[in-house]
Amino acid sequence: MNFAVDPPPNLVVEIDITRTDIDKNRFYAALGVPEFWRYNGQEWRIFQLVEGVYVERDHSPTFPWVEKEHLYRFLEQAQQDEVAAEQTWRKIIQNYLASQCSPT
Repeated sequence: MNFAVDPPPNLVVEIDITRTDIDKNRFYAALGVPEFWRYNGQEWRIFQLVEGVYVERDHSPTFPWVEKEHLYRFLEQAQQDEVAAEQTWRKIIQNYLASQCSPT
């Protein structure tokens, strides 16, 4: 694998409600993925790669304005209506971007 040509992603989002023997934190850290989100069916966890080891964070370093509550609501809504969940998520992003572009 040549990471100069094909680098690892900046963010991995994993929704996994099964048990596995694979140490995903170690696997993604070895690939050099800077940020890793995991949802196990009950809890969102956000990890940031720091000196080769994942450290759990309250907010995403990449998207600090994304609250975990938004993620929980997205998943809950997606179980009922995926299209509506995506539309709601897009609206959250649009509102955030609009707030960043408006004059103070």
